Amino acid sequence: MESFLSSSKSRLTNWGCSRTGDSPRIRAYLGNPSCDLDSAVCALAQAYLEYQIARDGSSDGSKEPDHVFLPVLNVKRNEFRTKTEVRHHLRECNVDVDSLTFRDEVDLQRIHEQGKLDLSLLDHHALTGDDSGLRCAVRSVIDHRPQDRDWPWLDCDLVLEQVGSCASLVARNVLRRRPSSMLELGKLLLGPILIDTANFSKEADRARPLDHEMAEKIEKICSFSASERRQLYEQILKAKTDISELTPDDLLIRDLKVVNGVSIPGFPILVRDFLQLKGASEALRAFCEARNCHTVVLIGMELKEERLTRDIGVYSLDADRAANKLIEALKSSTEPKLELTEVKRNEQDEHQRQETRDSSSSISSGGGELDGKFLALYTQANVRASRKQILPIIQKATASSSSTHS
Repeated sequence: MESFLSSSKSRLTNWGCSRTGDSPRIRAYLGNPSCDLDSAVCALAQAYLEYQIARDGSSDGSKEPDHVFLPVLNVKRNEFRTKTEVRHHLRECNVDVDSLTFRDEVDLQRIHEQGKLDLSLLDHHALTGDDSGLRCAVRSVIDHRPQDRDWPWLDCDLVLEQVGSCASLVARNVLRRRPSSMLELGKLLLGPILIDTANFSKEADRARPLDHEMAEKIEKICSFSASERRQLYEQILKAKTDISELTPDDLLIRDLKVVNGVSIPGFPILVRDFLQLKGASEALRAFCEARNCHTVVLIGMELKEERLTRDIGVYSLDADRAANKLIEALKSSTEPKLELTEVKRNEQDEHQRQETRDSSSSISSGGGELDGKFLALYTQANVRASRKQILPIIQKATASSSSTHS
């Protein structure tokens, strides 16, 4: 893996420098913008698998393929420090961070404009922002989310299966196409399968038959014992929940989704505990102002001793109609039913907000000072409903206002 990553990075650096102008095609493997463990591992493993298959096809099995096989971690390098569990697991699997290629280190649009890009999407299938211009370059998609009707992908190889972890789909690819690679990729792939299924917790209920099948086959091939599986899971989980070196600003961007202008950070701690952090209120306000977003939905999760707890917060710079509409959508949802119970709601009318601004007073939310902003906090009894299931609720509730707020 290490020599592959170093070679790919080197060939990318030298790309476009050919005197003949005949630069090789680049096959890029792009995970989703949250760059969580599942996304990062899938991009690395699928790229490495296809690289090895291409090498097998050479005359002596050792020649470098003509194409550049390039896994891309879909986050800026300087933000990767916030991905604590990704950094930990890659280090444990002997993947050197310096050999990785990050989103701000490769101009995929330029490569596409020169007609040299073949793009594979891993752990997502909807391109957002500037990346939407890469649509024509997409050759394959592997994802475990429900189909987005705006992104049907009729003209590429498409694998969409609702399993617990996208890594299970990539693991199946490895076993079908080059099973010998599993000796090297097994531990790498097993990590996100365990994390995404909460180690096959019945309470979380995220695992599907394929997740069980792939984990069992990996453990058999790589001679993983039950105790080693649990140790692997617990070490990654510990790294994921270790926020000791992260600020509230870091936590807001650490695992971020955006739907119709609504930012949706996912925390490895409860929202309740995030709000207790020093500087949380200032971070929320700065986060909204920097992104020109009026509303943020905070998704919290805590997993301790196999017990899963979830909560949700809705924060807004203004207690406007859009924020309340979003709250009602979350509370009234039946697919899934979130079973929300209000814990705290801080809200002011316009007269009160003006008085707050004039007097520089503030509203307390837990340990945080909200400076007159709006916050509603709820416990979520249905712990089986993850952010993946909550996103469509937010998308539907905000569809009509997406052109108003950005």
